[in-house]
Amino acid sequence: MPQILVTGGTGYLGHEVLKALEKRGLAYELLGRAQGFDLFWPFQIEERFLRKYGSEDQDLLLLHLAAMSKVSECQEKPEDASRVNVESTGALAQCIRSLGGRMVFTSTDLVFDGEHPPYDEKALPKPLMVYGETKAAGEDFVLEDANNLVLRLPLLYGPSFDGRHGASDPLLHSLRKGERVRLFSDEIRTPLEVSTAAETLVDLAMKPERKGIQHLPGPKALSRFQLGWMLAERAGCDVSLIQEASRLDWPGAPRPKDCSLATLVSPLDEPKEPEKGQGTALP
Repeated sequence: MPQILVTGGTGYLGHEVLKALEKRGLAYELLGRAQGFDLFWPFQIEERFLRKYGSEDQDLLLLHLAAMSKVSECQEKPEDASRVNVESTGALAQCIRSLGGRMVFTSTDLVFDGEHPPYDEKALPKPLMVYGETKAAGEDFVLEDANNLVLRLPLLYGPSFDGRHGASDPLLHSLRKGERVRLFSDEIRTPLEVSTAAETLVDLAMKPERKGIQHLPGPKALSRFQLGWMLAERAGCDVSLIQEASRLDWPGAPRPKDCSLATLVSPLDEPKEPEKGQGTALP
């Protein structure tokens, strides 16, 4: 059994991944600022990692979930995004490789430009924004070792552990206060429920034969507007408060119009999507 290390364990996906590990009775160690691993300081990572784990005679499995993932923040601070998403990923990949371990890295559907969907694992990245650029560059470091696995995830949804960190939390908070919300009707993704993503990630991580690139698309391509409608209907909120908007009006970098993911290899033991909230047809 490998020694499991986890970055980003306090985040939205990370919290669900830790629950999935615990459900399987798998022990893990967190790597974060509290443990002396600050991704904003990539040049300190290798020394500290090797000092802590270099003398241990045990297989290492690193689940690298941490990232600078807010699209607007990455656009505003590209050097920070590169430091966290590229340089620190490269440092961790080098450490794991030097110790003969394995790394599982979470990437994103936003490595694609949205012009030729759906994208399977053979599609070449062509990002439009800094976040996608830095995640694609991080992938390159991870894939230098053929034993590693890159998991490209779509937009994740579902309740978060604290009601604040989930992608759908702000939407539902606003709707419950009776506020109108505008969502893109011309940006298409293949959204996936966060606990489903976490369960599948852990299953794949524990199968060393799963290597290279794996996409984890949700069951259906939806616009952000359609996804918001679905989540509002599930939560019993007033769907009439959700208004259509265009990604073309967004003031930041161009947003891809359709980053729908497809997969050539089905994940093993993939959990099924919850069936609740299917009563209302999507707009």
